[in-house]
Amino acid sequence: MRPRVLTMDYINVPMALLQEVKEDPLQWSLVALSVAMKCLSPSSTYIFTSEKKFRSDFHLGYTKAHNLLDAIREGNSLFQMTTCPNGRQIIVARSLKKMYATQVTLKGGRKSLEMVVGKVKCCPRENLHVTEIESEMRQLLLLTNISAKTRADELQSKGLPLTGSASHAAKTILSVNYLAKATGRSPRTVSRMTKAARQQRMINVIQYPLVRCCNDILHTLPPDSVGKIIRIGFFGFTRRCNDYQLLSWDWRHRFQHILYGHRGRLTHNLVLHHNEVLSQTDLHALYD
Repeated sequence: MRPRVLTMDYINVPMALLQEVKEDPLQWSLVALSVAMKCLSPSSTYIFTSEKKFRSDFHLGYTKAHNLLDAIREGNSLFQMTTCPNGRQIIVARSLKKMYATQVTLKGGRKSLEMVVGKVKCCPRENLHVTEIESEMRQLLLLTNISAKTRADELQSKGLPLTGSASHAAKTILSVNYLAKATGRSPRTVSRMTKAARQQRMINVIQYPLVRCCNDILHTLPPDSVGKIIRIGFFGFTRRCNDYQLLSWDWRHRFQHILYGHRGRLTHNLVLHHNEVLSQTDLHALYD
């Protein structure tokens, strides 16, 4: 009897890919569509029968669906579209690991592919909303910076040395403008995103009070302070950038550096007893 397979929980999306397309709305939507197709089945295959059904399956409007299909037909690198002898068209979302993983040398001289990923929740196939996947990917870009800062602060509090990305994160000031650039959104949108994340108990935000630095902003404002001073009447104020802390353990585990040649993956053993369920997490550990 074949083992039953449960739906996997997450789709690994390269953070490099998200950074690459964060300011291009069409490309961003294509990445979200690729994730949606990977939620359909382990083979990432979608049988295209009509544009109307395509819109229904992924909950898309007419114009957006048309633009996405045009990009796929024109040869977008994330997809492969083929026509069967019976005239049916098949769209395959290509493997992101094969496209974005890089090769590194591990201890002992072994070679491995590595990839820094963000994990997008795998939606049920009957509830695939491309726009919701887009929003979640945008959250990944925001929270990966807060996660890195949180981890660096924790290492510092324990007196541990900081190297590499942790050292960079410790020196980073998460200003609204910095987060806006990191996510490809406007500062106002980032403020709304952090407010929503705080309300959902994903993050904690420490806000600092205003400090008066100028009594007559019209006559004593230094030239290099333009854009840094908050004006209230004739007074000028400054304020330290907010501090953020990632609270959600679910989100903290959704940023990973994967070594595909790690011994833990290569020696993954799995024993199934009668009527036991095989999860796709185990399935991908065996065949990824």
